[in-house]
Amino acid sequence: MNKKNSSGNYVHLIIGYMIFCLTVLLIMSVILSKIISRNNSSQINNTLSLVAEKTNTSIDMMTDYITEASDIISAKENFSFEESYSELQNTLRNMPYYSTGLISDSGDIYGSPGEVMDIEKHGFADAAASSDKIFITEPYRSSVTASNMISIFAPIYQNDKHIGSMFVTYYLETIQDLAYTDSLSDTAYVFLINPYSGNFVSCSYDGENNPGTWGNVRLIKNDIKCMGDYNLDTWLYNMEQKSEDNIINFRRNNIAFAQAYISINAMDNWNLAIRIPISELSDTMQQYTFGVGICAALIVLATIFLAGLIYAREHNRAKLLRIMSDIDPLTKAINRRGFNEALAKIFSAKTKPVRSTFIFVDIDYFKSVNDGYGHAAGDKVLCCVAEILRSAFDGMGIVARTGGDEFNVFVYRPLSVADIDNIMANIRVEFENIVLDDGTPLPCSFSAGLAVYPEDAQSKEKLIECADKALYHVKENGRKNHFWYNDL
Repeated sequence: MNKKNSSGNYVHLIIGYMIFCLTVLLIMSVILSKIISRNNSSQINNTLSLVAEKTNTSIDMMTDYITEASDIISAKENFSFEESYSELQNTLRNMPYYSTGLISDSGDIYGSPGEVMDIEKHGFADAAASSDKIFITEPYRSSVTASNMISIFAPIYQNDKHIGSMFVTYYLETIQDLAYTDSLSDTAYVFLINPYSGNFVSCSYDGENNPGTWGNVRLIKNDIKCMGDYNLDTWLYNMEQKSEDNIINFRRNNIAFAQAYISINAMDNWNLAIRIPISELSDTMQQYTFGVGICAALIVLATIFLAGLIYAREHNRAKLLRIMSDIDPLTKAINRRGFNEALAKIFSAKTKPVRSTFIFVDIDYFKSVNDGYGHAAGDKVLCCVAEILRSAFDGMGIVARTGGDEFNVFVYRPLSVADIDNIMANIRVEFENIVLDDGTPLPCSFSAGLAVYPEDAQSKEKLIECADKALYHVKENGRKNHFWYNDL
């Protein structure tokens, strides 16, 4: 079969797939329309899932930010709570949160007086110190702003030892605003609820409660008339048990409502709930059905487009490594985690790598650059080093920043010792030419240890160990050089 016929068949397959998907979507829309008219439970749960997805996405974004920030703080070699707290405050004006701070395991809280009072009042410091993962507080009212808040805590480690936590405080409105969507009917009421206490916080206006208003569902128990045997106490109990039987139907002020709950990521004991007049369910869900159909159609089209791109490109190791998402935010090089994942994939593949070289690079006396010229100069050196290594091994290897002043290079091209010696000599010259923006030269040099696969080692771990031993030999013999493990 020639290339033209192959391409034509591929286009026909894409067109056929599109027609099939659009047909399925059309049939699905008809079926959903019939189901919606008969099944209010399905409608309110679909609505609730959409709202919960937005809420969970906002919480995930918050936790991703603090996780990244705490990882950066943990990676610092000369860590100081005071300096790190000062740096955090400098970023506050450009960030969507209310405040941020630090807590040491010894109990010292680095934050404003109001934050210190809130943290001590609610026992957040003890909870954060005993947690080795992300910890999100229950909603609470700030002593400073009198607004509803939530705080997110992330652990800080030094040398694999838990030394404290970083916290970020958000207005609860950040979640409340994202929880509500314009696609909902004006009569839909969204709120956060704790089944154990019965306390709830409004996320939208229901004719009585404004967003941010606190209340307790048990106080309005006598104002509602449940339909059937399913009552409010049973509904709260099912919420505690995370039961799938999550919908309660009742009448209040002569209006029939359906009310349902769903759990929220990482917010223990709190659930997202929605209340919609039963008369509005069908109209509201019809809008969602149309929206879901459009989104599904767009997803199908996007899938086909991406499939075409993937089909047109080569599936090679270089492409895989270029799209690695684990990037060091300062130097834009792959970080330790991304580098380890890349090597693990290479060494676990059925086809083992050909003759390869592992290079362990350490910047000489980097601390003296920071001390003598400032941290901005140190950052400049790190960025320049990353760019020098990337340029030197472009298309031949993977460059990663694996520590404060440490870089690793995995050369997957089968270069000879002489070839790499020449590259290292050129890199040394580039190091000597690193200058500040004002032209001030910086005293930069490096020490490096090199090991070869499979001559020196047959596994990833052993290869790294060999390169490390070679690097140690360089450091013990005056630095400013590179050395091959095979020459030890």
